[in-house]
Amino acid sequence: MDDLVESVHSAFELGARLQWRSHDPFDALLSPVGGRLQSTSRLAARVLVQAGKRSGTGFRRLLRVPEHEEAKTFSDFLSAAAILARDAEWAHAHVDDLSRRLEAASTELPAGRGWGYAFPYTSRFVNAGRGVPNLYVTTAACQALLDRHDLDRDSDALGAALEGCRFILDGLGWIDHRGSPWLRYWPGSESPVVNVQASGASLLARAAQTAGEDRFADAADRAVEAVLSTQRPDGSWLYSADGRGDFVDGFHTGFTLQGLVEYAACRSDGPDVADAIGRGIAYFEQHLLTADGLPRGYADGKPGLDGQNVAQCIQTLVLSDGGSSACERAARLWRDFVRGLLTGESEARSYPALRWDLGPAVLATAHLARTRR
Repeated sequence: MDDLVESVHSAFELGARLQWRSHDPFDALLSPVGGRLQSTSRLAARVLVQAGKRSGTGFRRLLRVPEHEEAKTFSDFLSAAAILARDAEWAHAHVDDLSRRLEAASTELPAGRGWGYAFPYTSRFVNAGRGVPNLYVTTAACQALLDRHDLDRDSDALGAALEGCRFILDGLGWIDHRGSPWLRYWPGSESPVVNVQASGASLLARAAQTAGEDRFADAADRAVEAVLSTQRPDGSWLYSADGRGDFVDGFHTGFTLQGLVEYAACRSDGPDVADAIGRGIAYFEQHLLTADGLPRGYADGKPGLDGQNVAQCIQTLVLSDGGSSACERAARLWRDFVRGLLTGESEARSYPALRWDLGPAVLATAHLARTRR
């Protein structure tokens, strides 16, 4: 376990040296020209985002894109610190600072507290301004704050997490898709996106278990029912259930499987998800891993070896399967693709991307270390 913890320590030191600021693959709309494009041509803005995804620091300097803090960065590093703090004093020393930064990155609203990206974002599903809270980032932030609360019973962290859950239900609310309720991903969005239902269900089930609020448990059950209703006969899930996201990819499938496993751990009297998990894992192993164990970007496609996809693959193997074979495959992926990223010996791209690459790698490593412990 020492090599895992020492590598994570290097990544924490890098994050602190950078003052937790970096560029991001999707941050091109932070540039002055990006802001104008987003307000005048959504298609052009999407093209710029995709160009930024494939470009490095030179492109960002040209567009004057600033480095920035991200709530999701704080979430991943805080969760990792809470997991490792029982064995590593250096990790415990980061908990207060990361928790404070994460809470400060939230937006306080009448319906609660939400978290979003520090850059404007546009896609086929949404066109959102900088900082607009969404389900994905809010869920990650609340899970990290609950991890901190589990570590040292910090009441402020618990209070902020519960405010985030209330925002999910009262601020974002629900959409109706074919007569069934779905958690809303973004304000104003009507797309039924599957993976965030599973992640949201995991959070709400955990919050219900921690705080004893039946309302959260009921909402978790409804979100899980949406996930179960959209699993295909082969065990897979499309990105969305409305025909706008007809693809199956690796890390979103991983989010879905992880969410279901975590939900089941907290909601023994909720809908039975064991069969869905089993069929989903079988599909994941057959269609989203290559014969030699590399994570694919899309089902039956080429390996996808960017930081996010590899890190989530490790978490999926460790948390959704948990057997010795799965953990061995996860450890091999970690040695080949993650250790060098954490220590700086290799880079996923031409700049440190704390939210997209390093944060997920840190969190996946912490989960892997916990299984060895």
